Amino acid sequence: MADALLNEAGEMAEQIRTWRRELHAHPELSGRERETARYVAGELRSMGIESVEEFGGGFGVVADVGPATGPRVALRADLDALPIQEETGAEYASTVPGVMHACGHDAHVAMLLAAARLLQNRLESLTRPVRLIFQPHEEVYPGGAAGMIEAGVLEGVGSIFGLHVCTNLKVGELGTRPGPFMAAVNPFKIVVAGKGGHAAMPDECVDPVVVAAEIVLALQTIVSRTIPISEPALVSVTRLEAGTADNVTPEAVEMIGTIRSFDESVRTHVCRRVREISAGVAHAHRATADTQIESGYPVLVNDSVVTARALDAARRVGFDERRLQTLVPQGGGEDFAYYCREVPGAFAFLGVANPEKGLFFPHHHPRFDIDEAALPFGAALLARFAIDEPASGKS
Repeated sequence: MADALLNEAGEMAEQIRTWRRELHAHPELSGRERETARYVAGELRSMGIESVEEFGGGFGVVADVGPATGPRVALRADLDALPIQEETGAEYASTVPGVMHACGHDAHVAMLLAAARLLQNRLESLTRPVRLIFQPHEEVYPGGAAGMIEAGVLEGVGSIFGLHVCTNLKVGELGTRPGPFMAAVNPFKIVVAGKGGHAAMPDECVDPVVVAAEIVLALQTIVSRTIPISEPALVSVTRLEAGTADNVTPEAVEMIGTIRSFDESVRTHVCRRVREISAGVAHAHRATADTQIESGYPVLVNDSVVTARALDAARRVGFDERRLQTLVPQGGGEDFAYYCREVPGAFAFLGVANPEKGLFFPHHHPRFDIDEAALPFGAALLARFAIDEPASGKS
């Protein structure tokens, strides 16, 4: 028997698509989500839900549905888009040059708006307040979650749940896992400084390109030779910039990269070794290496009890047991991790791929798009989680 929430969400499918497409056509970058936030607040107001705008000093929108008191259940969606030129050719494609919802945040907002309506239609049966969190600035460090938490968004919250659309999963599939789920992220920059000069006179130079090349290779030994095989980690140099001409040895090379890990002690070790190896290799070649490592998002750890309840909610909504997947830890980072450090939480991937329609491009790709048939499933799941989750978030 189909779940009543899913049936009602299905009846709202056209409205959910309208929300998603309006947001998709008018994306805003991280920290600039002013009109997106106004749109969200206006749609909530039309449902009879009052919200707090500019929450946390940015463009966050927060609203409560249900009883005025009691432990809250929180649901979160993110607002921001990416600096990518869209190439989907869709009728609802971005109207903003160089900006695109290439990560599905438009879908997240649309599903949470739909969940808000589903919950608002059940006010008399809600036994605890539900906090709706529309968060800005997820895509760019330091992210928006930490500021929202500092402003009190989790006050009185017993548990939190978030969905992210995923084109690695087909429509009707849901994936998550208890424990470490999304990687901790540390972006880094290394500036190798040598001595420039004529490329025909290498003996009079200290070539930073050679030094940088040796550093790139040496960094790969951190994971392969100093991390236990049971602990996943990654160090990748993703960009090198140097030089102006074929006959000029440059003064410096700038290296950009990322560190990913799932354990704080591993994270600390890797960051320390990146600094030590870069400095040591450079010193051996009479060069210097200035290493700067940012504190990106922490590891996202799903609470085992809340994750199990989220999967129970998915079963009640109508997800087939065979399509509920236990995923491996994901290398991507997510500032939802900050919420999970403060209260028990669960984060899951909702399948939105449909290869037959050509909807399979990955996140952050200029042709990223989703099968909107998945949207009612996500909306119903968010609402069902809020309704079924115990007041404490634990038992």
